[in-house]
Amino acid sequence: MTKLLNEVIDHYPQLKYTLLDVQTFDPEHFGFSSLAYTMMETDKARVDAFVKGFKKFDFFKDKIVCEGGIGRLALTEHYLPYVKKAYLIENNPNILPLIKDNIARNGWSHKVELLEENALTVKLPEPVDHTIGELMSIYCANEMQVQIFKNLRQFLKPGGKLFPERVVNLVQLGYTEFDGKYKHFPVLGTRYWPTLLSSQEVVNITNLYTEEDLTVRCTIPLKIRLTGKLNCVFLHSWVQVTEGANFAGSDSLMPPTVVELEETVDVQAGTTVNLEVYYEYGTSLDYARFRIV
Repeated sequence: MTKLLNEVIDHYPQLKYTLLDVQTFDPEHFGFSSLAYTMMETDKARVDAFVKGFKKFDFFKDKIVCEGGIGRLALTEHYLPYVKKAYLIENNPNILPLIKDNIARNGWSHKVELLEENALTVKLPEPVDHTIGELMSIYCANEMQVQIFKNLRQFLKPGGKLFPERVVNLVQLGYTEFDGKYKHFPVLGTRYWPTLLSSQEVVNITNLYTEEDLTVRCTIPLKIRLTGKLNCVFLHSWVQVTEGANFAGSDSLMPPTVVELEETVDVQAGTTVNLEVYYEYGTSLDYARFRIV
């Protein structure tokens, strides 16, 4: 184990942007690399938060459910034995054979309708009791979680639940080194956390049941705790899978992320600055704007 840790430490400089590369959608492969799937499947914190949410609803026993973007069934396998019917949506042709084999091998074929379609536009043949989907990114900015649930929630029965259902987006101000190659990057571990100089405040709360506007514009006051220079924001997203079942982000999904400010500014401890925020759901943080006004 010491040898493995030594290798990680020796390669830290090369690992700085690894998460960004792994978690960037690859249109040539209709999705993500095998490593990205493996990271999510082995992320106990992520999976356990959803399983805890499923358990609160008796794993959807005898219910009709829909899941958008099922990947390699990491979440699906926890509720599929119990449901009456499942509409499973996946349009990545590279993993469809694995999905079909897994469903058949476990004897689930009679209750599954696999929809090889885009979750943004798919139409379900009947209303469903619950909808699951975690095509998520920090602030829901890079992935289309908001747009997908905006489409799928129209098929929810009255009182039906979304998993997840809300995202609390938070921000702090800090300073880090940028090399000009990237405007933003998710942080792997703690080595490349910025030096944080401000309080942490809520930017917005994304309610996936009601979100209609795909653009977020706001101005947030932040208290400066340490004197220094600011050149970045540090973003966190806290996910409510369902009430009492939460996920605060990890290396595999919605990791804390650094984004460059439009301008570097000097600040004094004890003062308050206003942060102007602009971004669009489901585009890219490269297009987001954060500036001190």
